[in-house]
Amino acid sequence: MVLKHQNNTSLNSGKKPVFVVKENDAGQRLDNYLLKQCKNTSKSICYKLIRKGQIRINGKRVKPLQKLVTGDQVRVPPFLFFVEPQKVVVPEKLRQQLLNEIIFEDADYLVLNKPPGLPCHTGTGHQFGVIEIIHSVQGFGDVQLAHRLDKDTSGCLLLAKNRAALLVFQESLQLHQVEKSYLAVLTGRLKELQVVNQPLDTAHRIQGIRHVKVSATGSPAQTKFLPINHQNDLSLVQCDIVSGRTHQIRVHAKHMGHSILGDRFYGDAAPDLSRALFLHAHQLQFKTYSFVAPVPLDFEQVLKAR
Repeated sequence: MVLKHQNNTSLNSGKKPVFVVKENDAGQRLDNYLLKQCKNTSKSICYKLIRKGQIRINGKRVKPLQKLVTGDQVRVPPFLFFVEPQKVVVPEKLRQQLLNEIIFEDADYLVLNKPPGLPCHTGTGHQFGVIEIIHSVQGFGDVQLAHRLDKDTSGCLLLAKNRAALLVFQESLQLHQVEKSYLAVLTGRLKELQVVNQPLDTAHRIQGIRHVKVSATGSPAQTKFLPINHQNDLSLVQCDIVSGRTHQIRVHAKHMGHSILGDRFYGDAAPDLSRALFLHAHQLQFKTYSFVAPVPLDFEQVLKAR
């Protein structure tokens, strides 16, 4: 007798439950695969069960970093297999709003003009993120984030529809073949091109919260700031990053004395404005792909109003 689990993974009656690896998950590490399948389980529990031999591939003991191939049978304890995932009910209005922000779609990728204030995934204080909303759309259940943007940053966000496409983008990142260009409204007047070449310590924390700082012991980072327009002691600037570090543009902008408007971490909060951070992922290029998210209207409005 064969029973069916809700994700169409087969289970032989009288035996321990088994996940059968699909083509879209081939090449993934065992630990990451388990966290994807068993969303209510922590990584530490998965590692402990693998170490004790309670999780096996094709009946054999394995390591957490074991790469999976199509058809592999991943046996897990019943208490992992039968935990019902929490159902996320996304309001139709919110779903439609995000679908209206699709810039590009083909068989491999989905590109969104992510709204400011929306996180990439759910977290403290946020019931929904981009990925939860997208997964609620029929046919988009396997879509994965190819990279991330800060909650308050808007613009080009790339999602991969299959693992092969995800690996292509990740390889392009590793080979420094991805070009990212941002737009920002900076405080003060930036009159000419500035290149900030300062290493960043991305592990720094203040009261448990990541707070990146310039540090000689940090990772190399370079940002080019090209002024486009300035009005009322504000500057609209194109920001090109040679390397991609957490909060890189924000920290480098602060370092040169022109913090991003509204940046409460590295500048001054501006609660009276339309958004919490005037930073926008304007363009993303890799391989033969090139995506552009239009200049936000509130960028132009704030330059005129201030």
